[in-house]
Amino acid sequence: MSNYERATGNTIPRDCGYSSPLPGRPGWSLWLFCDTAVTGARDGKIEHLILGTDTAAVGPYRAGQVPGRLSEIATPPAPVTLPGDGAPQPFLPVPQGLLLPGSTLPCSGPGTYPASWITGVTRAPGGAASSNLLITYDDYCVTGNAGSLTAEGFGLVEYDPAHNLLGPTGRVFASVGGLPAQQVLGSPVLGADGYLYLFGFCPATLSAGCGPGGVFLVRTPAQPASWQDPLSYTYWTGTGWSPQSAAAASVLAGSVPAPLTPVTPPAPTASAGFPSPTASASPASLVAAAASRPLSISVGDYRAVGHGLVMVEQTSLAGYFQVWQAASPTGPWRPLRTGKVPCTKGTQGAVDALCRALIGHPELSTRSRLLISYFDPGRDHVEVSAYSW
Repeated sequence: MSNYERATGNTIPRDCGYSSPLPGRPGWSLWLFCDTAVTGARDGKIEHLILGTDTAAVGPYRAGQVPGRLSEIATPPAPVTLPGDGAPQPFLPVPQGLLLPGSTLPCSGPGTYPASWITGVTRAPGGAASSNLLITYDDYCVTGNAGSLTAEGFGLVEYDPAHNLLGPTGRVFASVGGLPAQQVLGSPVLGADGYLYLFGFCPATLSAGCGPGGVFLVRTPAQPASWQDPLSYTYWTGTGWSPQSAAAASVLAGSVPAPLTPVTPPAPTASAGFPSPTASASPASLVAAAASRPLSISVGDYRAVGHGLVMVEQTSLAGYFQVWQAASPTGPWRPLRTGKVPCTKGTQGAVDALCRALIGHPELSTRSRLLISYFDPGRDHVEVSAYSW
């Protein structure tokens, strides 16, 4: 819950929900959300839309509990007063240079907008002395009121939460002529070996090399000069590292998704259909895709609670998931448990339509409980559930 919601009675429907402890402020965390709306308390109508630039909030937290006093962050570099009850504000700058799918025309027009959707956050290199966070995002041209999504790039940006300052943004990997980008990355993890590891999905152009499981791994030296250089990235092949994306192998042995309930989700609208940041197709096609590859993944470092690296893999739009565990990014990744988040029927039709954005939270989890957030279409909100492990 946001202080703004408590103060006004309004609701903030938004998805994603990545979190990270705040450097230099013990017991406080930053939350990063994707597309955001504000709906009125009396009539439920949308009063404000923030599309494509994400929103952020901070607040106190305690492991095993859900934060309920988040303060919305003003658009950087505006000063921030904590705690506060202001409304959500755009966080990232509007991405420039995106094109309509398969076109040389700008990403604009009715029902169309450029989006930078956050895909993960971790502490910037520097250990305990680091006061910045490193945020990853993927750029999309969203068309048809979010009915179709085309990934066109990947980037990283450093964020100084103490001063509400963002570093320069820029795409590391970019598409050409409105074609889908090959690198749709997120879940940054810093290794003890001096590398930054990132996880992504195997697009169609890599499917032959990636194999069953559909999750590939890249790494780059953990320093700005390297992670901004596309030539510094190498791909895990299963036995070593290659500069060739076609050599990528899946880090998963091949997950078996839970059985799907046949659904045909309606075409979402900008008022209620905020797409998953990892999606690259229409919601209807995601149902079919779930039978063969993840709908989303979230990887985090849970060593502080005795569980190593943990991956939460969403396997269906009904909210089913598979949890994987490993000692290192390259694995071996072993299945830990399965489950289902309790999404409820939304206003857009089917019970399990667009149940999405399953994200694990290391700082909220405990040795006995894994806490996962998700967007519940029935409650128009990011919810959190706990699961034994």
